[in-house]
Amino acid sequence: MQFGWLNLTGICILVVMMIPNLIFARRNYGMKSTDGNRICKPLLILEQVGRYGAMGLMFFPVWVWEFGFSSVQAFIVWAVLCVAMLLAYLICWGLYFHKPSAPVALWLAILPSAIFILRGVFLRHWLLAIFGFIFAIGHLSITWMNTHPKERP
Repeated sequence: MQFGWLNLTGICILVVMMIPNLIFARRNYGMKSTDGNRICKPLLILEQVGRYGAMGLMFFPVWVWEFGFSSVQAFIVWAVLCVAMLLAYLICWGLYFHKPSAPVALWLAILPSAIFILRGVFLRHWLLAIFGFIFAIGHLSITWMNTHPKERP
């Protein structure tokens, strides 16, 4: 199974992942941090490079000559994992909207990272997997620091 230069499945996955993020941003627009948290600039840059790189590569197979699943079985495994992770992501957002907590916030950082990385691995789109890993390092670190502020240096 192979794709052309644009992948609509990747766009659909991103839309599903972005909807709760947009709702959260809308609800918290203009909200200022009251605990004096500072974000580590290098981690923020790492997170943003990973985020936008992975998001773009979700549907544009840049520098990939053979963009597709290695077999029908690989596609089925990926599809089941992807649907399960997207459902878990939406459930975590529901829990977080109801009552924010550190464990749920960490899952909200882990799941999109895993989706990017696994999609890259299953599609043999190594650049996507690399950007997903970069995003995971930045996003998980920032989420950890924001949910555990007393443990920061």
